[in-house]
Amino acid sequence: MSSVRIHRPKYALATMLRKPGGTTVAQAVEQAETNLEGLQEAGLLQLDSGLAAVEAVFVRYGEAFDRALITEHYALAVKLIGLPSLCGFDALENAAHSLCDLLDRLGATGRWDRDGVQVHIRALRLLRNLPAGTDDVAEPVLDGLRRVRERHAIQSSN
Repeated sequence: MSSVRIHRPKYALATMLRKPGGTTVAQAVEQAETNLEGLQEAGLLQLDSGLAAVEAVFVRYGEAFDRALITEHYALAVKLIGLPSLCGFDALENAAHSLCDLLDRLGATGRWDRDGVQVHIRALRLLRNLPAGTDDVAEPVLDGLRRVRERHAIQSSN
């Protein structure tokens, strides 16, 4: 009769994790926060530039639906995603998502809502000017943006 042999490979990572020393979790978190601080300044510059670009496209809108302009606007608005959270503006992040969602819905349905887009852009600027960490103050603004988006909900065929 033959015997079964089970081979367990030794992984380098497991060996390294068992060795004493190295960086503690607290040190790693502190180092990560320090690294993010350096990115925040550049992120704020990019965020402000992105907001200005989104505002500049809106100025070109007319009263009629313009698919090409909505597509261009969406491409600029989606570049804002991630920057606000990096800079401590979580409410602004939510508003940027909301604008992208609205533009996507308008493009898909062919409907036009210049006022709805304008409300989103003004909300972006307002939320950018609030001090970081005041997301509770921004809740009514985000709720209003949600209601604007819901006016353009795409109905499912299911």
